[in-house]
Amino acid sequence: MSRKPQIHSRAYWYGWQDGRYGEPRCFTDNHRLAELTVSSDRLDYYRGHRAGRQTRLRDEHLLDAS
Repeated sequence: MSRKPQIHSRAYWYGWQDGRYGEPRCFTDNHRLAELTVSSDRLDYYRGHRAGRQTRLRDEHLLDAS
């Protein structure tokens, strides 16, 4: 099965990294998110954060199952 690489913005990948590897914290204390001034970048960050968090939870679940 071949997967197409997905092209995402830098804001998305910042969010993904924070969601996957960062410590859980409130968005109001997030300096990366505060640096994003364009609403589309903030939305990309949120989407990336959600995807990264889902990856973290999935990987934790797989570790628990093994």
